[in-house]
Amino acid sequence: MEINLVVIIVSALIAFAVLIYNPAKTYGVPAALIFILAGLFIGNGDFLPAFNYPEETAFISQFALSIIIFTGGLQTPFSKIKPVLGEGLVISNFGVLLTTLLMGFFVSFVTPLTLIEGLLLGAIVSSTDAAATFNILETKKLKLKYNADKVLEFESATNDPIAMIMTLMFCIMLTSQGDGGATYYIIYFLQQLLVGGGIAYVASIILKQIFKRINFKEESLKPIFLLAMLLVTTLGAEMLDGNILVASFVFGLMVGNTEFKYKGSSQSFFSTLSWLAQATMFVILGLQIFPAVLFDAFKIAWLPTLFLFIFARPISVLISYLPFKQPFSKQVFVSWIGIKGATPIVFALVPLTMGVPNSELIFNITVVIVLSSMIIHGFSLDIVAKRLSLIDK
Repeated sequence: MEINLVVIIVSALIAFAVLIYNPAKTYGVPAALIFILAGLFIGNGDFLPAFNYPEETAFISQFALSIIIFTGGLQTPFSKIKPVLGEGLVISNFGVLLTTLLMGFFVSFVTPLTLIEGLLLGAIVSSTDAAATFNILETKKLKLKYNADKVLEFESATNDPIAMIMTLMFCIMLTSQGDGGATYYIIYFLQQLLVGGGIAYVASIILKQIFKRINFKEESLKPIFLLAMLLVTTLGAEMLDGNILVASFVFGLMVGNTEFKYKGSSQSFFSTLSWLAQATMFVILGLQIFPAVLFDAFKIAWLPTLFLFIFARPISVLISYLPFKQPFSKQVFVSWIGIKGATPIVFALVPLTMGVPNSELIFNITVVIVLSSMIIHGFSLDIVAKRLSLIDK
């Protein structure tokens, strides 16, 4: 497919999705679902030449994801996350790990995937979508008791990095690129986490000193400077074997909690840029999905999907809550509402680009799980909140 045609198709689909977004928003439809379906229904070869560029799609999607995560950190004050910091971090890290393990063992029994391939699938689908969660809460104008909404938002914003690190680790295992046994993977995990976070922290300190000493006379130059610094920080972290998503969130969080001139206009700029990144990422992911293949994948994917929604996610969250004294109704709500978004599909492209065995099956199962989650969790969020008496009037 020629590049001009690709740009025209993606642009037209984004414009179409934007037009139908407001009517669909009334019913609490996640923006991700609208944009993905806009790309999905083109048909991948039924009406136009097939769009099948997994490597390019993975690169663009990961770049877009880093902007989205940075923007989430930029707009998150410490005062907002402080009340839910402990439970949010445990769910987004230990909960993701436990979900991965439960999914891995179950999937290896009910699908053709091996244990390691099942663990890879579990890591890919273990993270939740911050944009979809916040979008539905905003659309429904829901304010939840016991900070349940803040827990979901913070968990969704912080569980992508560990899910991505585990995805990369299992891909390395399956392609025999790693050596040194367990020690190698422990070092790899810590390196991804600490290098990514460390470089982002140092970059934010440098940025703070620059803002103190240099006066930006043109307001429009400040967000451009921030974007350039984001690219230097995240890509620099990746070159040094740090995790790009860890670097994106830490850098955004530190910058967002630093006072500087034109901060409001910078946040507005990145909010718009984040929407553009989401729209572009969702549409090209939709184009990368082959609808005809999904029907065959559903025959295999429905059991893992039900297990994730009914057992793996709830069990992981309820166990994660054991150290915390929180109302049981809140725990049940958080355990049920684990909305999947475009992030698992982005992660599922990694095995495809690395040549992992059964990567196409893993990708298709992931797509089925994500689309099912957007529909089931998206439309049931307010219903479950009302049933559990969690709506703060």
